[in-house]
Amino acid sequence: MAVAMLAAGLVAGSIGGGAIGAALASQHKTAASTSTVGAGVAAPAPAPGSYAAIYQQTAPGVVMISTAIARSGTRSFSQAEGSGIVVDKQGDILTNAHVVSAATQVQVTFSDGHTASGQVKGVDQSADLAVVKVSVSADQLHPLAIGNSDTLQVGDPALAIGAPFGLAGSFTAGIISGLNRSTTAPNNRALTGMIQTDAPINPGNSGGALLDGQGQLIGINDSIQSPVEGNVGVGFAIPINRAESMLPSLEKGIAIEHPWLGISGQTLTATTAGQLGLSEKSGVLVVEVVPNGPSAKAGLQADGQPSANDDVITAIDGHPITAIEQLTQYLDTKKVGDRVTLSVTRNGRHISVGVTLGNFQAQPSATP
Repeated sequence: MAVAMLAAGLVAGSIGGGAIGAALASQHKTAASTSTVGAGVAAPAPAPGSYAAIYQQTAPGVVMISTAIARSGTRSFSQAEGSGIVVDKQGDILTNAHVVSAATQVQVTFSDGHTASGQVKGVDQSADLAVVKVSVSADQLHPLAIGNSDTLQVGDPALAIGAPFGLAGSFTAGIISGLNRSTTAPNNRALTGMIQTDAPINPGNSGGALLDGQGQLIGINDSIQSPVEGNVGVGFAIPINRAESMLPSLEKGIAIEHPWLGISGQTLTATTAGQLGLSEKSGVLVVEVVPNGPSAKAGLQADGQPSANDDVITAIDGHPITAIEQLTQYLDTKKVGDRVTLSVTRNGRHISVGVTLGNFQAQPSATP
């Protein structure tokens, strides 16, 4: 997707030369309502439904994930820290693909300070999701209640739990700032339908929980949009409904297919159309067609850079398209092998092009 994004995966990392770097902060245990503060003063029980009550209820279901990645041909390795979400009593922990990809060691730290080795069961770079398995007793696992991300509205409460900069169990609050946003997966595939929030998230929050006002899981914190790789109030989370549909395959290590047109394009504006001398003033300008990809086989045309010879997609299966986000969102409703019909303007002529969708293949730039 030829749209400039500053989205950065939220993994806190450090470099070690054969020895793990010191943690940014020591781990702390989740406070129980009967814990003491100060000189023997009992902490009051939080009011039911308060943020404090939600935190005490949900914090045990969010873990910190530490990984080590060995460097080929050397004895050094890189270390990174992210977050994860307990999703069942069988030891499955949901996180982001960019947290655990290529990890040679995975360690999971629970809210009470206990640690366990983790095994990566399944990774989907195209959705930026992964599942890590731990072997611990069931009473140590506290799955979060699952909410419904399809019913979210802008302005709803949004609560984040994770390990920013290695500070395990950190809790922040904000609102849902936007819906159906688009970012980019680690393999440059467009991620659509993302939740935008101003709940402060930072490196280390990746894979952590985004909760609603009842403490139900509504998203997996994924990335931020920031010129300084720090919180500026624009964070993105993967909707839990999408993640839930992929969980069975991730838990079994089954590869997930994602439908793909095999093009690189950009939203066509009236200004760009005027500069290029195009008759169409809106749609998706096809800038590049991936060789031997689905669209190349169907005959879609592009010059490799914006030009008057490029095809312009104005509709897919009869649905008008005015922005590239609309095209990628529609493709997410289809399956590999499905056939779609594109309404295309080529050199002023209106034609229809049938494309059989392929399985996404990573490219140097994002392609729908």
